[in-house]
Amino acid sequence: MGIGETVRDGILKAGEETSKKTAEVLIKQGEAVKVATEKIAETVIEEGSTKSESAAYFLGNLTKNIEASSKGGVMMHSGKRAAGSGFKSVMDFSRGDPLCGSLCVISAGCEVASGVVVWIPFPGKICTVATLKTVSVACERIRDLCVANPTAPGC
Repeated sequence: MGIGETVRDGILKAGEETSKKTAEVLIKQGEAVKVATEKIAETVIEEGSTKSESAAYFLGNLTKNIEASSKGGVMMHSGKRAAGSGFKSVMDFSRGDPLCGSLCVISAGCEVASGVVVWIPFPGKICTVATLKTVSVACERIRDLCVANPTAPGC
């Protein structure tokens, strides 16, 4: 087995372990949200709150759970794409192709950044994550096209 296969296997194993750990955390968070929601419902009933107040509590918790799940999904997707781009960059640099290798490094960097940024609250976060994802996909697409046709202009 060559160095490329060893690096690939290491990257894939790390990506799988990260995905499994992230899924376990999300499952635990979902269970914690469920328990918290049940406790809030009990408290609301004990305090004699109105139906509209009870519904507001429920919807607020539901919204937070959906938000956390969405962020986790973006993070897992970014991790998968970062690992793939990292592997491609190693292969590109090892065959002496600095352009394609650099495009993959940029792609991986954008994916890592989007996986982190999604958890940081700030204005314009959605646009930032969308831009990072767009740059990542574009760089990897250009790289794939250049590898498919290395004699094309610009490759």
